[in-house]
Amino acid sequence: MRQKTIITSTLLCLGLASSPSLLAEISITPPPSIAQPTTTPTADGRTPTPAAIVPPTETAIDAINNDASLDPPPVGGTVNANDPREKIKDAVVKVHIVQHTYDTMSPWNSDSQKGSGSGLIIAGNLILTNAHVAADSTFLEVQRHGETKRHEAEVVYISHESDLALLRTKDVNAYKNITPLELGDLPKMQQPVEVYGFPIGGNTLSVTRGVVSRIEKQNYVHTGENLMAAQVDAAINFGNSGGPVISGGKVVGVAMQSGFLTENIGYMIPTPIIRHVLEDTKDGKIDGYGFHGFLTQSMENPAMRHKYGLTDAQTGMLVHKVYKNSPADGKIQIGDIVTEIDGHKIENNGTVEFRPGEFIDHTHYIDMHQIGEDIKFKVIRNSQLQEVALKLDKPGKEYLLVKPNQYDKQPTYFIFGGLVFMPLNQDVIDSMDGTPARIGTLTYESPDEIRNEAVIMTKVLPADINKDYHHDSNLLIEKINGEKIHNFRDFYQKVQSATGDFITLQAADDYQLVIDRKDAIARQPQILAQYGVNADRSKDLQISEPLNAPAPVAAPVTVAPTAPVVAAELPPPAVTTPAAQPVTPVVVPAPQPAAPVVGGSHP
Repeated sequence: MRQKTIITSTLLCLGLASSPSLLAEISITPPPSIAQPTTTPTADGRTPTPAAIVPPTETAIDAINNDASLDPPPVGGTVNANDPREKIKDAVVKVHIVQHTYDTMSPWNSDSQKGSGSGLIIAGNLILTNAHVAADSTFLEVQRHGETKRHEAEVVYISHESDLALLRTKDVNAYKNITPLELGDLPKMQQPVEVYGFPIGGNTLSVTRGVVSRIEKQNYVHTGENLMAAQVDAAINFGNSGGPVISGGKVVGVAMQSGFLTENIGYMIPTPIIRHVLEDTKDGKIDGYGFHGFLTQSMENPAMRHKYGLTDAQTGMLVHKVYKNSPADGKIQIGDIVTEIDGHKIENNGTVEFRPGEFIDHTHYIDMHQIGEDIKFKVIRNSQLQEVALKLDKPGKEYLLVKPNQYDKQPTYFIFGGLVFMPLNQDVIDSMDGTPARIGTLTYESPDEIRNEAVIMTKVLPADINKDYHHDSNLLIEKINGEKIHNFRDFYQKVQSATGDFITLQAADDYQLVIDRKDAIARQPQILAQYGVNADRSKDLQISEPLNAPAPVAAPVTVAPTAPVVAAELPPPAVTTPAAQPVTPVVVPAPQPAAPVVGGSHP
């Protein structure tokens, strides 16, 4: 179960002030929330397949032993070309980025900002970095250590849930003579490591040292996805994000985030997660992580264990929810006790021993599977031991009513009669000043035949035609003119196709908002102009209009065009406002300690 971090918009990340997509470098202890699914789709719901992309493979570099990699560099004299460190440094790059982001609650407003991060050259002429470095990018350049020339780059693959992105220089021969770095194994506890990157305070490469101090599942700050992370005591400073963590001459992780208000605590994405993403790209697209379809709770309580007849030797987790139409539907039952996953014994607290004396939440083994693969469980049902195989059929996001954070696109919105409507997703919830109880409960629901997306009125642009509603905000819209709403597109089309004098919206407990349809249409341009809104709907709604819909109403505002997004996984953002002036870059990495996951990896 993925936990979500709420991060205030006042924090800085990678030099971008209040940038929603780049707040992933300052960690805050998160309150429990619903697990978020994976893989951000395009506007039409698909994950595009980049053209002419060769799946990445791993190639070996010269062998380097652990001791040699940590010997101090020579003092004075010329650089030794045979020094293992020099070959590593050759494959480390600084990533310069221009990002275009939107104000979630006022999505007609946008901003362009500059920042930077780090990256490493791997096999296949690819550059590996963090997703939060490359997210919402409109222009990317990479600059190798020891060079002054920058090469324009583009995003080939991006996995927001893994906080990893793969870039490629537009000049395919830019780094063809550079020996790529090779991935190593998951490091052991107290194994020495070196962190390479370009933190603030200078323009040259920085190398810091430390040891691995902890390996467990953590909430990744970028999207709140709960995945394996390794804690290190090497300094991971602002700007190290995306840089390699080296041990024994091989990459054992990618610097991700550092502790907030802590000293010498940083986190890296370990190689099992990196390998999962690389394997995921082999079919030309990012699928993300699957969901097995049920949630569990711990069984450390003696009374609970006694009720279900468990002996002292029997351990496991109690199933308390099964998602409809999921892989577990019809195969797993509420009250089952899950004792093993892929041959690994599950303890009463939900962990498994992945190495002698080291435990991790059992959902890590779900994370390690690709979409389409089977997971094998052993369960106790009615005191009988059974084996169950579940196929991960689709990404976890498909089982959630509230969809995850979005990147590289303008948030969907529609304004009518001065009322602002949006689909409810994690971005909207994160932007709220506290989550209303009714909205919070939706984060635990799955789509059904009646509703596969919730619609929310986020705020009101006050005018005489919406008088008495000025203080209403964050209202879930349940019905329009007495008809239930299937999703946001359905709501939008019902408003557009209405022909009566009034449009009546019903929220919870039949609370009503009544709009004079003709007055709303007539007053729309004036309201938009009054509040500086240049379009009454987002670009994705303008692309596909209902046949009987009126033309979009827009205020007379001059709009400056912006460059298209380069991320191959997502559509270009629909930009409707002039870009703001960039802020001074301040580069940042940082993690968040995660709350323990109780039952299922995704959602």
